[in-house]
Amino acid sequence: MIKDKVKDTIVKNNLIEHGEHIVIGLSGGPDSVCLFHILQSLKEEWDLGIDAVHINHGLRPGAAEQDQKYTEDLCKSYHVPCHTFIYDVKKIAAETGASSEDAGRQVRYQSFALVAEKIACETGKTVKIAVAQNMNDQAETVLMRILRGTGTEGLCGIEYLRNDPDRGTLIRPLLDITREEIEAYCCEHKLEPQIDLTNLEPLYTRNKIRLELLPYLSEQFNPNITTVLNRLSAIAKEDKAYFSGKVNVLIEEHAEFGSNSVRMSVNLLKELEPALRHRVVKGLFERIGLVRDMGSVHLEQADELLIEGKTSASTDFPMGYGMRIQYGKVEFYKKAKTEKNSFEYEININKEGKIQISELNAEIGVKILSRQNWVSWRKKEKFGGNNEICSLSLEKLMASQVTPILRTRKPGDYIVPFGMRGRKKLQDFFVDAKIDKLDRDRIPIVSIGAEVIWIVGSRTSENFKVEDATEQIIVLEYCTKT
Repeated sequence: MIKDKVKDTIVKNNLIEHGEHIVIGLSGGPDSVCLFHILQSLKEEWDLGIDAVHINHGLRPGAAEQDQKYTEDLCKSYHVPCHTFIYDVKKIAAETGASSEDAGRQVRYQSFALVAEKIACETGKTVKIAVAQNMNDQAETVLMRILRGTGTEGLCGIEYLRNDPDRGTLIRPLLDITREEIEAYCCEHKLEPQIDLTNLEPLYTRNKIRLELLPYLSEQFNPNITTVLNRLSAIAKEDKAYFSGKVNVLIEEHAEFGSNSVRMSVNLLKELEPALRHRVVKGLFERIGLVRDMGSVHLEQADELLIEGKTSASTDFPMGYGMRIQYGKVEFYKKAKTEKNSFEYEININKEGKIQISELNAEIGVKILSRQNWVSWRKKEKFGGNNEICSLSLEKLMASQVTPILRTRKPGDYIVPFGMRGRKKLQDFFVDAKIDKLDRDRIPIVSIGAEVIWIVGSRTSENFKVEDATEQIIVLEYCTKT
């Protein structure tokens, strides 16, 4: 029984949990109507919330409106909310340079995600988006990827479940059901779905594979071609799961995460076998948001960068991401905006308080303590978390007769590092400390003119240190807000 097969697929792949809310992409065609009907029959058993989303692409005047009416009437008969979106997909395609097929797919998933996010905010429930790809769609996808050129992970084809940062959590409960079974189910339950006649025309690559290539392969080579391609997909998924486990262990044990970036040892990556190294590279990028459009050309560039191993060498990845070498580490990062995040705040050394640094989502706290209180404070204060604290001689600061400034670096800045005698250019200090180029313009410093008295999180000045004779101390505490 088809319903039981779908339930088995849901349970086996952990697609739906009790009490969740499901948003169904409902075109009015056989696949989505079958999925709608099956999930509706499971609604009470699994305590599901169900909403439907219908997209009128504006591509088939008359027929599109008929599909819309059918879908809305179907939802009404089951008391299911139906969210209808109407787009001019041809216009969108022309404006974006995409094909009508790609533009249609984009607006569909955007609409699904929009409704899912709204429901999640209103109900507080986990919301998943159910779409109705089936075994035949899986076979078409695998074959299309082979024809276009794909790696072994591409052979996995369509996933049962996918967490997409842009599209939400997508589930596909019909992936173990053939198109013939779906049509039989619709007939048995008298659902009378709509038929999109454009699916019967070889207009797009997928349609040509469905209507011409797969029937030819079935007739001339293997009548079980759909089953064979699905089996290939399942085997590829097993391999992917094995490698994913290895990748996760390597990342958990060796990756260093920062803001919009992650680092790992160059030597460690170079020593890995290519099959594992490439998956680690992809896994690291995925952790910071790059989840698609990485091809073999990008992985080859990554290999070249690692082999060369030259500090400051870099290469670009899709969607504004990059990879660069920094002092024995390789960093995977989301490129920052071109403008510098500069700021400048005065520090009132005569008054305790806090200075808000909106550019860094942080603050600087100012404490003024006598020596006796400072000694007691140091004994009980626990340093940790996001806090960075320094103590400076208030007497020396007042003697300078210059207001300290909290700011980003400027040309000509220098510091006399704590424990040293001579001055050092701030630029040289950053290089010697192996601080990333792109981080240098965001590091807050406290200065008196061009003299830096504190590099937040790093070094204080020898000229303004607390000495045995110091009676008044100013304590600056930097804290990143969570």
